Amino acid sequence: MPRTPTFPDTADEIKRLELSDLRQRGLLRPGYHSTTLRWSRNGHPSGSVGLDVVLLDDQSYLRLHYTLNDTTRYDYRIELEAVPTNLGNGFRYYMICPVSGRRATVLYLRDGTGKFAHRLAYGPTRLFYGSQLESKTFRGLSSYFAVDREWEKHYKKGRKTHYQGKPTKWYARLLKLGEKADALAPAMDKLLNGYR
Repeated sequence: MPRTPTFPDTADEIKRLELSDLRQRGLLRPGYHSTTLRWSRNGHPSGSVGLDVVLLDDQSYLRLHYTLNDTTRYDYRIELEAVPTNLGNGFRYYMICPVSGRRATVLYLRDGTGKFAHRLAYGPTRLFYGSQLESKTFRGLSSYFAVDREWEKHYKKGRKTHYQGKPTKWYARLLKLGEKADALAPAMDKLLNGYR
């Protein structure tokens, strides 16, 4: 009798709280800031979280408040730790996972847990990245299509691809991905033709 497949959650599919996103929104600056983070799936709203950011001399934390399944209310703090950069100027912030105490720049809200936590805080049923679950046969396909994903993610109208005749960092990364995809194309074509 065949084994029943299990489809574990992946970090790519669930709600996440990212410090880089908060920095882009201008929320990681001294003072008190309040906002609402909203998520959607396939164009439909899938959730929202109230967020207060407190960055003062004596305390630094994020306060999250939300309701899950219209029944359970959550209201808790995630401490922020400011770590001096290795350049000697300024700080880099890390969130302290409320479950495991690990430093993190991204926390995940897994179904059935109720709190945002580090991806390794879920014990034996850890949270995987999607690329970790790909079969070896088709592992190259994700990198082949990564060029399109990265382009959609980083390209904004008016964003420069070159500066003083040289490719910008994000565009240079995209070009390298394109070169990898071109190198993989013959092998992928051969592999896919073998399955016909």
